[in-house]
Amino acid sequence: MQNQTIIGIDVSSATLDICVSGKGQKSVVIKNETTAIRKFFYAYRSECLFIGMENTGRYNWALYEVLKDLHHQVYVIPPLHLKKSMGLVRGKNDKIDAVRIAAFIKKNHTDIPQWKPSSPAIQKLKILLTERNSRIKSRRQLLKQQYD
Repeated sequence: MQNQTIIGIDVSSATLDICVSGKGQKSVVIKNETTAIRKFFYAYRSECLFIGMENTGRYNWALYEVLKDLHHQVYVIPPLHLKKSMGLVRGKNDKIDAVRIAAFIKKNHTDIPQWKPSSPAIQKLKILLTERNSRIKSRRQLLKQQYD
């Protein structure tokens, strides 16, 4: 893992906080949109990347869309796994989380499975299930308001 670049990504609804660790370390914030993500990764097209991110549900979808076409090693880490591996830590913001994810990938990339893109059918099912759960939650809230 000497000359590889490690990228830790903290995913939120609007932005991606990215820590690029390789020859030095830098932090970048980009929009959580496919065009911005493609533009970012274009600069690293000739490098071997180890990319790590937390699984944040539908906020990862734009990132998945871009990463399925690239040939890098991608790791999607359950948030609880990441939290337990770090123990008790102080300070929490998106930039620090991206640095911690990059450090986690550097240390544990051999122990966790690589992400593989879902088939289009599975992807569509995931989108429909997310939409269904959202509507069920909204309905439940509306019914609760009606009886209060």
